Amino acid sequence: MNFNDSKYFFDGARRMLPVLTGVIPFGLVMGTVSADAELSLGQSVSMNFLAYAGAAQLAAIDLMTKQTPILVIILTGLVINLRFLLYSAAMAPALRNSSFGVKLTSAYFLTDQAYAVVSAHEDELPGPKERVQFYLGTSVCMAIFWHLSVVAGYSFGNFAPKSWSLEYAVPLSFVALLVPTLKNRSYIYVAAFSSVISVLLHELPYRLGLVVTAILALTLAAWISRKRVAR
Repeated sequence: MNFNDSKYFFDGARRMLPVLTGVIPFGLVMGTVSADAELSLGQSVSMNFLAYAGAAQLAAIDLMTKQTPILVIILTGLVINLRFLLYSAAMAPALRNSSFGVKLTSAYFLTDQAYAVVSAHEDELPGPKERVQFYLGTSVCMAIFWHLSVVAGYSFGNFAPKSWSLEYAVPLSFVALLVPTLKNRSYIYVAAFSSVISVLLHELPYRLGLVVTAILALTLAAWISRKRVAR
C-alpha cells in the first residue's frame, strides 16, 4: 500500500468512528445474548468470526434457544443476509480490477455500516482504487470494534440490568446509518415506504419480510428513477 492508498484507508477508518456509537452497543447486545443463551466464550467468538453478521447471529441464537432444527437456522441466516447481494452488486464495479485476495477480503468484511459509510462519501473518492482503499479502512475499523464489543458484552451481559434495554441499540444503529443517506425526496419516499412495508410484513416466517420489503423498495426506487429520467 503506497502513501496515497494509506491516505484513503485511514480516512475510511476515521469516517467510521462516528458510526461506532451504534456499533458498540450492538456488539454489547450480541455478546449479552450469547451469554444468556449459555454459549461459551469460545463458541461466541467463533460464531462471531465465522458468521460476522450481527442480525443473522441474533436470529440464529434465538432459534437455537428454541431448539429449532439446524437447517431452519441456516436458511434463516441466509435469508436475512440476502441484502448483502445488493451491497455486493453496488461494490462490484469498484472491485472489478482488484486481485482475488482483495475481492475475498472485501466480501468477508462487507457490513451494513461499512457500505453505508462508503455510499455517504463516494462523491469524495476520485476512482475505484481509492474507493476500495476507503472501504477497507471502514471495514477494518468496524471489525476491530465489533469483535471487541462482543467480547465485552459477553462478560458484561451476565450482570447488566434488564432495565437498560440494550437491545434497542440494534434498530437505533441502523436508523443512524439510514438518516445521512436521505439526500432528497426520492430517498425519503423509498425509506418511508420500506418502513411501512417492513412493519406490515414483520410476521412472515424465516424473516422473509426483510427480503420482500427489499424487493418492493427496489421496485419503487427503479420506478421513481425512470420517472425522473423521463422528465
